[in-house]
Amino acid sequence: MAHDNDATKTSDLPFSLTQNPAPNPPTSGQDFQDERQKLVNDIMAAFRQVLPSNYVAATNGPWYSLQFQAMVEQLADIQINSTEILKDSAFDFTRTDFLWQMLGTYVFPGATDKSGIPQIDGDIEYREFLHKMVTLLLLGATKEAMEGGLEALDPNIIATVVERYLETPPRDPNGAFTIDDQFIVDIFVEGPTGTEFPADPFVTQQNAAIVLAALQPAHILYTYAYLFRDAFGTIASDTTSEGVATVTLDIEPYYYDDTRKYCLGAKEIVGTGDTLAGRVLFSDPDLSFESVRIGAVLRITSGVNAGRYRVISKQSLISGADATGRAYTTSSAASGTLTAISDTVVEDIAQDWGTMPLDTTLTISAGPNAGTYRLETVLGPTGGPVGSPGVSGTRVRLAPTILKVDRRMVQPETGQTYEVDVDRLGVRTPRTVVSEDATIQFYL
Repeated sequence: MAHDNDATKTSDLPFSLTQNPAPNPPTSGQDFQDERQKLVNDIMAAFRQVLPSNYVAATNGPWYSLQFQAMVEQLADIQINSTEILKDSAFDFTRTDFLWQMLGTYVFPGATDKSGIPQIDGDIEYREFLHKMVTLLLLGATKEAMEGGLEALDPNIIATVVERYLETPPRDPNGAFTIDDQFIVDIFVEGPTGTEFPADPFVTQQNAAIVLAALQPAHILYTYAYLFRDAFGTIASDTTSEGVATVTLDIEPYYYDDTRKYCLGAKEIVGTGDTLAGRVLFSDPDLSFESVRIGAVLRITSGVNAGRYRVISKQSLISGADATGRAYTTSSAASGTLTAISDTVVEDIAQDWGTMPLDTTLTISAGPNAGTYRLETVLGPTGGPVGSPGVSGTRVRLAPTILKVDRRMVQPETGQTYEVDVDRLGVRTPRTVVSEDATIQFYL
């Protein structure tokens, strides 16, 4: 039953309906009507070519013409039905009605009970789900199979299975759990941006229980929860101007009791960046775009490219992996030759990236990745954040400092001021409060 779930399902059979799934029998739907009429016209044309010259009417007026038309329509129905039935012999095209009869009771323990049947809208979606379930069953009762089964229910959700036994002694002396939790896992389901429920959370949870009954190990228990991610910018900063201490709080404690009640989300990133040669990439190596979510709005506030752009992806390198050695320099006066071994990691076997200070940038002088990037994490057994004590390694991960937007900008440009959202919950303009006694916000 080998198949490619990501491949476009296109049948090579003649007269087959492109609207697959189709009703059974396929006697309704616009695609059926269009294909039937085309087939009727073709058969009628073939009839007229073999008839004597006295049967020349191309209209439905004469009695023999009506008889021919009725026969042709029946022939067309027979051909279309035969083709659709033949398609049901291959799993990649079998309609869900038949596929369920073959796979349902094998995949789901409670298939004979209506409560044991997953609810998924769409015949094609249901068919692809059954295909994936068979593949996941062959993986065995594993964490990866459980996550894959949950994500097969809806392409817009992300499932994470956390095993509690990994946070119990002696594996983790400081873990939050005990030996009593060794057979419990926590299942977290989140939307694509981490800030919203699935389209129908109740149906998703019911479907999840059915899928887990088929895929989870028999000896474990699980908790199920929807996960939401909050992100905050700078909570507080303290600067001194002419000997006077100035405190700035970005979370507006005047209006809220604590940071958890700040429901309007984190603030935007503000900086100065460049539009690269392709005009769809925007780069700022001075900042990391790790907290920028796909779908966020990039606002360029100066230059010919000023306007609003939607972020569709983030990148660490312009082009990605490059096995050719490229010369580079860093902002800390180091230099050498490196290779890009992945979309995010570069390597120089003669360089110890752990000696680089925090906020180091790297400039590649030539090749498809020519440009400036920000160092983030040294990789390896003694790796860690760049600039941390005791860190060393010859490979380093670059921070995501490039945003790809949904439309081309006017022209490549440098030194453009910009703002970009770091959270989909919203952004609020700072409100400055002066000459106010802040002691009422504190308890003594």
